[in-house]
This record gives sequence, structure tokens and C-alpha cells, in this order.
Amino acid sequence: MDLGIFGRKAVVCGASRGIGNAIAVRLAQEGVNLVLAARDGKALDAAAAKIRADHGVAVETVATDLSVSEGRRTLLSACSDPDILVHNGAWPDENPDFRQWSREDWVRALDAMMLSPVELITGVVDGMKARGFGRIVAVTSRFVKEPRLEHMLSVSPRLGLAGFMNGIGREYARHNVTANAMLTGIFATETQVAFGHELARRSGKPFEEVWKEREATNAAGRFGRPEEMAALCAFLCSAHAGFITAQNILIDGGGYPGVF
Repeated sequence: MDLGIFGRKAVVCGASRGIGNAIAVRLAQEGVNLVLAARDGKALDAAAAKIRADHGVAVETVATDLSVSEGRRTLLSACSDPDILVHNGAWPDENPDFRQWSREDWVRALDAMMLSPVELITGVVDGMKARGFGRIVAVTSRFVKEPRLEHMLSVSPRLGLAGFMNGIGREYARHNVTANAMLTGIFATETQVAFGHELARRSGKPFEEVWKEREATNAAGRFGRPEEMAALCAFLCSAHAGFITAQNILIDGGGYPGVF
């Protein structure tokens, strides 16, 4: 299927590796020119070089920290007129005991998980409206629909983001600008591999055993592949998805136990 976005311009955050990189690659396969943002400039440049070589699209990079306002301003200065914005932010380090979360912890989480996408969306959405096309996608978490106390430091800001994006999605729908979130389950990324090794270290079990145990907890019996997330994102960014907006879409291999 031709997604109808050849020649469009996309900003993809967190694009140096993992899900963000997979999304950038999938959009490049559709002929979308890219502005990639991440903290690790070296990894970002390597990712950009590979995408240019493999897909022949224009790729710019912005090495910046999007969890702080200065970093967001840097990205908006580099690209204020994208047709597509994909926000993919890192989880903050979490102590599972909510009693130990300080005000500073909450402020950092809000900045990274809510204010970062809000500020970027605010900076680009009116330009999308003026041009008559815009696709905004946020990568969040299935815990938005199934909150767990030990994860609320990151989930609470994402719940706020869900409300903001719902309002944006409905307000701008008549201008062919959509806003949706992908609620992720567990995916086989470098972060999950590192976490698996840490769990193996703590438990004294082999990494392979820990990995299989974690896979078995999901209804699909496996981790998701970043390419699967990227395929959904690319469709949401496509010309065919103009009637899908203000939605929180689960992609978790059946991990969420509810009906709605």
C-alpha cells in the first residue's frame, strides 16, 4: 500500500535506536524526509547515515535533550514546519516506592513525559493546520489504560498528555490534522535487553531464562518487534488515516486484560 506521504517531512524523537529508529526507517521507506532528534549525537549521526544510504531521503539530525525546554526550543528552531511529528520519550528511572518520589522527581517526569510533547505539538500544530495536513503520534504505554502504582511517576504525566492530545485531535480534525497515541506493551529493544540482563544479575538466572520467562507473561508469548510498532505508526501518519484521531491505540500483544 502506498501510504501517500512521499516527500513529506517528519520529526522523529528518540530516533537513534530502538522504537524511534524503527519508526524513522519505516517512514524513510515511504519516501519521507526526516529530522531525527536524540541525546546521543554519535548514535544519531550513525542512524542518519544508514537511513540516507539505504533509502535516499534527506535526513537532518538534532542532538539535544528533549526533556528540558531548551532542548525543545533547539529542535523547533531546526524544524518548525514538519508534516509529521512523532514523540518518543525515554522512561525516567523509577523507584517502585511512591513514598520516596520527591517533588524534583515529579517535575523531571512531567517535563520529559508531558511538557516535552506538549511544547513540541504547540510549536508545530498551527503550521500543520495552515498547510492542510498534519500527523502527530506519541509513543506512550499501555499502563495509561491499566495504571500500576509502581509506574505512576511516568504514567501520570502520560495520562495528562492523553487528555491534551485528545483535545488537539478533536480541535484540528477538520483541518486534516490528527493526533493519536500508541500505547505500547513490551518490545524487544536495547533497553529491554539491558533490563533483562539486570534482572538476570539480581536473580542469578541465565539471561535466556529470564527473557523467556518475561515473554511468557504476555498473551502473545513473545516481545513485540520494533518494526511492528513502526508499521502502525507509519499508517497513522499516512494519507489514509485522516479519520483516526484523538485515540489511544494499544499495541501490546494482548497484554491489556480489558475489553475497552
